[in-house]
Amino acid sequence: MAARADVHPAATAAARAGRAGALLGALGAGSSLFVVSRLLETWRWTPGAASHRIAILGQSLSYPAANLAALVVLGLALSGLAVTALTVGGALRELLAARRLRRALTALAPRPLGEVLVIDDERPRAFCAGWLRPRVYVSTGAIAQLDEAALGAVLAHERHHARRRDPLRFAAGRVMAQALFFLPGLAELAGRQEALAELSSDESAINAAPGNRSALARAMLHFSEASRPDDPAGVAPERVDHLLGEPLHWPFPVLLCLLTAGVLAALVAIGVLAGQVARGSATLAPPFVSRQPCVVVLAAIPALLGAMAVSLRRKGLRRARRPQ
Repeated sequence: MAARADVHPAATAAARAGRAGALLGALGAGSSLFVVSRLLETWRWTPGAASHRIAILGQSLSYPAANLAALVVLGLALSGLAVTALTVGGALRELLAARRLRRALTALAPRPLGEVLVIDDERPRAFCAGWLRPRVYVSTGAIAQLDEAALGAVLAHERHHARRRDPLRFAAGRVMAQALFFLPGLAELAGRQEALAELSSDESAINAAPGNRSALARAMLHFSEASRPDDPAGVAPERVDHLLGEPLHWPFPVLLCLLTAGVLAALVAIGVLAGQVARGSATLAPPFVSRQPCVVVLAAIPALLGAMAVSLRRKGLRRARRPQ
C-alpha cells in the first residue's frame, strides 16, 4: 500500500476523497430516512377528524396537537423529506443533463476511431461521457492540431476517466452535495474529488509513458488557447503544477469529516431522544377540515379576492415606476 501511494499519490487521494464523500452522503441519506421513520412512530394518525377541534364562524375545524418533542421530530422529519426531495430533484437534473448531452453527441454523428469516437468540431476537444458505459470523444480539431504524442497522452488521460466511470462519480457527488448542503465539508469533498480525478488521470497517462508529461503540457496549451471565456477546458493551475513535477499536497480533511459526522450523529440523537417523549396526533384528512367545506370556501372567497386585488395593485405600481 505504501508503494502504491508513492507511485499513484493523486489516485490515492482521489479514492480517499471519493470514499469519504460517499460514506458521508450515505450517512446523511440514512439519517434523513431515520428521522422520517421517527415521525411515523411518534405521531398518532386517525382516519377521521381528531378530537382537537376549534369553532370558527360556527364551523367545527379539526387541527393536530403535539407537545414540544413531537414538534422537534416533525421539524427533523420535514428536513429529511426536504433532503429526499432535493436528492430526487438533483438526480433528475443530472439525468436530463446527461440525456441532453447524449442527444447532442448523437446529432454530431460521431465516427469510431479505434476505441474513441470522433466528432466534427474545429476546436481541440477531448472528453469522457456516459455513466454506465462511458466513451471517449475527441474532436477533429484536436486530431488536426495535436501531434501524435500529445494526442496519445490526452486519450490516455480520458481513458482513465472512462475506466473509473468518473462521469457517474461526479454526478453522484454533485447530487449529494446539493441535497445535504447543510453538512459542512461535503461540497468541498465533492469538488476535491473532481480536481483530484483530473490529477489522477494525468498521473495515469504519465505512468504509462514518461514522455506523456510534456505531451500533456502541449495539449493543455492548445486547449487553453482555443477555449472560450466561459469554457476554460479544464486547465487548472493545479494541473499545470502537477505536470511540472510539483508534488501533490492535499492533507485529508479529518477534522472536517469528523465535524460532519458529528452533525449527523447529533441530529439522529435528537431524533431518538425527542421520539421517546414525543406525543402527537393528527387526522389523515388535511388540517383544519370543516364538516361543511362549502361554507368555508364561500367564506374564503372575499379574502382571496382581496389578495388578488392587492397583487394586481402592486403590479400596476411596479409598471408605473418603470422608466419609459
